[in-house]
Amino acid sequence: MKLSFDRFQLALARFLLAAGLTGPAFSILAGLKAARSRLCGIDLLRAECRLRQALPFEAREMVKEELRLHPSNEDALTMLGKLELTVSDALAETTPEFLEVLAKVEPYTMLSRRRLHALYQAAIDVCERDEPGNFAECGVAGGGSSALLAYVIKNHSKRKRRLYSFDTFEGMPEPTAADTFGGVDARRSGWADGTCAAPMESVLRAAVELGAEDVILPVKGLFADTLPRMRSEMGPLCLLHLDGDWYESTKDILDNLFDQVIPEGYLQVDDYGHWDGCRKAVHEFEKGRALTFSVNPIDATGVWFRKPVA
Repeated sequence: MKLSFDRFQLALARFLLAAGLTGPAFSILAGLKAARSRLCGIDLLRAECRLRQALPFEAREMVKEELRLHPSNEDALTMLGKLELTVSDALAETTPEFLEVLAKVEPYTMLSRRRLHALYQAAIDVCERDEPGNFAECGVAGGGSSALLAYVIKNHSKRKRRLYSFDTFEGMPEPTAADTFGGVDARRSGWADGTCAAPMESVLRAAVELGAEDVILPVKGLFADTLPRMRSEMGPLCLLHLDGDWYESTKDILDNLFDQVIPEGYLQVDDYGHWDGCRKAVHEFEKGRALTFSVNPIDATGVWFRKPVA
């Protein structure tokens, strides 16, 4: 019964978009995402809506989400090819190795190239200095950044390490009132409940591209449930990637894992410059612990800092 209703909603959104009613069409599609519907074509239509609203970057990420869920969607593949020609995300300086890795992980990630490069540099640094500890990524989506980190462990670590990759693998949980962008509620942004979805298989598929699947452990569930359960197994962490978007998610990550990050270990926060709740959670934690984080911007949204030495 639900599947029939979802199909009706998808058909209605397609009709509204054809009639030029982009806003109402997008609202219906957002409702389908919030209901965790996996029908083929939802994210492709979302991308078409964003293109009509002159938002090509968002359209590209939405069509990539369509392909993570439905890899054989030919229309989505065609649209992505066109968007890649028009959307620029250039890097000033990098290495041949990073460019090779980037080419393989980019279809599986929503991170900008600058944020991926910052993760790569941090991971290389701790491996070259042989710092103790595992890696953890909280918020995985398609798994491109997990695959990148696993690659560095596999090819540069002087000691045995593991990457723990935490996600619901069913899309974003519900936002709260704290989760706004410039004062606008998250649900009005087009990136709320059920978005950023990809199955666990996507993470492993991305890692296979780089021959590094054996160092990744995907952990499915909400951070509030999985992080307390996995803390003791993870042990010390030398790199923690926080990509939980929401206030509560970011708070859960810091409350559960910050103490396991080694002194001067790396923390990279993907949504610090975008979601108000994410930034609020970071600075509430900082103040509550009487710490000072030396925050370094990566691009308009991502930042990194190192854990202060007590």
